[in-house]
Amino acid sequence: MPKVVDGHLHLFRKVTAEYPRTTYEVMAEDDREELAERLIVAMDAAAVDHAVVVPLSKEDGYLRDVLAGFPAKFAGIGIFDHDRPDDVTALEARVAVTPWRGLRFFGLRAVDGSTPESLDCFPILQWMADRGLVVWFYGDLVQIRALDLVMRRLPALKVVLNHMAFLPDIHAEMQVDAHRRPRFDVELPPPGLTEVERLAANHANLHVHFSGHYAFSKQPYPYRDLSDVAVRLHRAFGANRMLMASDWPWIEIEPGYARVLGLVDQLLPSLTTDERDAIRGTTAVRLFGF
Repeated sequence: MPKVVDGHLHLFRKVTAEYPRTTYEVMAEDDREELAERLIVAMDAAAVDHAVVVPLSKEDGYLRDVLAGFPAKFAGIGIFDHDRPDDVTALEARVAVTPWRGLRFFGLRAVDGSTPESLDCFPILQWMADRGLVVWFYGDLVQIRALDLVMRRLPALKVVLNHMAFLPDIHAEMQVDAHRRPRFDVELPPPGLTEVERLAANHANLHVHFSGHYAFSKQPYPYRDLSDVAVRLHRAFGANRMLMASDWPWIEIEPGYARVLGLVDQLLPSLTTDERDAIRGTTAVRLFGF
């Protein structure tokens, strides 16, 4: 049977001196923790084999514990913090003790007219391309246009656009809904989708999460107002560049872990068996070597 992989979720401990992290009011307060053992119960119940774990901030402590405790179960993505940036030497030291497979970027700190070499983080992206590490990317339209130029300059760089390639400014636009989940008020279809489609046509190493639906939809599960976006992403990327993801723990209560993973069938009901398997796991297996 093909493996099933949850391509993006969050685990974290409550804040202590040993486990510092960024906190979020209502959503991820100091005393909240979401541990691997409880997630594994949900994964087993939903027949999910592996998952990609992303911490809430650049501190690697609990991610290190998870990868050491369950090395065959999880892959990790670290965080690149533009306000506390690591150079290549510091990143080499981080990955030596916490073997994450990529870094999440909230944009590239680009402005209109930025060239790849003018970006402070370009040496990091070049290092990642050389190492085969994956860029986890979330940024607005200016940032994704800069990413386009970077990928032209670094064609080996592997990139995954987060959460259906919606392009919010996460720090400026994110709200928290009644279920303690991230929420964005955006147009549907999103105005950046045409740009994303263009990038998908130009960059074979560009991928996209099939996740985060709850944060953008204006309707309850199964978020039928995102059907057109789902179809357009499938047409642009193909199933072999799409990764199903839950965004745990935000979806644990509403709509629930197994139900959110079922959105592949709800919003893309015409997939072939091979396409469904790719989105549900084999794309992630190829990227992370599970």
